Amino acid sequence: MISSIQPGTALAFDNPINIAASPSKLGANSALLASAMAGSRIVAVGSRGIIIYSDDVGATWKQASVPAGSDLVSVSFPSAKKGWAVGHGGVVLHSVDGGSTWVKQLDGIQAADLTVRYYQASTAPDAAALVEREKSLQAGGGTQPLLDVYFESDTTGFVVGTFNRIFRTEDGGKTWTPWMERTDNPGELHFYSIRGRAGALYLTGEQGAVWRFDKASQRFIAAPTPYKGTLFGLVVIDSDAVLAFGMRGSLYRSSDQGRNWEKVPLGTPAGITGGTVLPGGGILLTTQAGGVNISRDGGKHFQPVKTSRPMAYFGLAPMDDKKIVLVGAEGVRLESIQ
Repeated sequence: MISSIQPGTALAFDNPINIAASPSKLGANSALLASAMAGSRIVAVGSRGIIIYSDDVGATWKQASVPAGSDLVSVSFPSAKKGWAVGHGGVVLHSVDGGSTWVKQLDGIQAADLTVRYYQASTAPDAAALVEREKSLQAGGGTQPLLDVYFESDTTGFVVGTFNRIFRTEDGGKTWTPWMERTDNPGELHFYSIRGRAGALYLTGEQGAVWRFDKASQRFIAAPTPYKGTLFGLVVIDSDAVLAFGMRGSLYRSSDQGRNWEKVPLGTPAGITGGTVLPGGGILLTTQAGGVNISRDGGKHFQPVKTSRPMAYFGLAPMDDKKIVLVGAEGVRLESIQ
C-alpha cells in the first residue's frame, strides 16, 4: 500500500503525558505494575495511566481520574490520603483523596527544563557537566522515564529513573530539586528502585549497583554487591539489614548497611520483581514466573508460598500479616499467607 503522506508532512503526536487516561473495561484484569495500601484502601497502577482502587478488600474496583495516559510503574502512599505515582514520560502524579483523583505535578519535559536551570545556577563542581548532559538528552528528543517513587512522609520524598535521574521534594511535590550531583554514580547508571525504613535509605540500579544514603555527607554512596546484573528492587529490613534483588533469581543480603553482601539462595531462575516487609516482620518476594516466597528469619532463608492463581507478578503490598495484594500481567490478586 502506498502512503498518502507527502515528504515534509509533519505527523501530530499526542503525547500521553498530556492526555487523560481512558476508561478501561479490563479494570482489575488489566496489566498492573505496582500497588500500595492507602489506609484500608487498595490502590494499583499500570499500563496507559490506569489507576484502580478498592474499598471492600478487592470485591469491587473503581477506576480513578488520571490526567496522563503514560504507563505507571510505581506508587507510594505514606498516609491514607496522600499518594504519588510515577512512570513513563517522567510523569509524577499526586492524589490527596486516597487515590480517587490525581493531578500531574511533574513530567519529563518539565523535569529536563528545571534540571538545566538548577545546574546553570549551581556552584557544584560537576554542575556544568550536568547541564551539558541534560541538554544532550533533551536534544535526543523524548522524555526520560521515572522508575520508582518513595515518600517517607506526606511532604518528603524522592523519584528516580534513568541516567542517574533523582529528584527530591520537601513540600509534597510542589517543588522538586535535582539531586544528580549527590550520587556516586559517574557512569550514570539507571536507578530502578529507592526504598527506606528505620532511618535507612537505599537505591538500586544496573550492574549490581546499590547506593546507601549517608546523612553526614547528604549523598548516596556506593555499596556495590558482587552481582553484575540489574537489581530491580530492595527490601529494607531495619537500620542495618537490607535485601537487594534482581534478574535470574539473584538475591543478596547485607547486615551492615551494604558494606558486605551475602548471596541468598531462592531456588528459582526467574527474575525477582517485588518485595515487602509484613507487619509482623516476615519478608515476601515475588517473581516473574509467578512465585511467592517468604522469610521469617530476616531474609536469611526463604520458602515458597502457594497461591491460588499464579501469574507473572510485578509487585505486591501487605494488607496485614496474613493477606497480601499481588499485581501482575493478569491484573490483581488477593492472597492469604499461611
